[in-house]
Amino acid sequence: MTRFARELKGELGAFWKKNAEEEIRKMQARADHGEICTTADGAAYWVSSGNYLPADCVEILTYTDFAFSVEETTKAREAQTAEFIRNYHHEVTEEERAEMRAAFGTGTTVVDVISGKKIKL
Repeated sequence: MTRFARELKGELGAFWKKNAEEEIRKMQARADHGEICTTADGAAYWVSSGNYLPADCVEILTYTDFAFSVEETTKAREAQTAEFIRNYHHEVTEEERAEMRAAFGTGTTVVDVISGKKIKL
């Protein structure tokens, strides 16, 4: 059972139960206002960005009356993420390098967590 499901059941107290219920109401409102749409196969995505819903939003959306496919959304999100990572190329600017030196110190090596590229400061 997920944390959200436990919150909704009231296992973590009245505060978290109320919070979970509010999250469901907010997600229903987003769906009602057209902020979430689905593809022909039922994958849910944010209209504003075209990104498929993350897992936590998918879980909350399952408690609404919005018709979508959890499986198709998960599949589409994973494919979209894989595509992003395949095409990810970021060159560190001098400003970013200066900020990293200020945060971590000159001579430190930092790692881009998406690409794995090591950056010597």
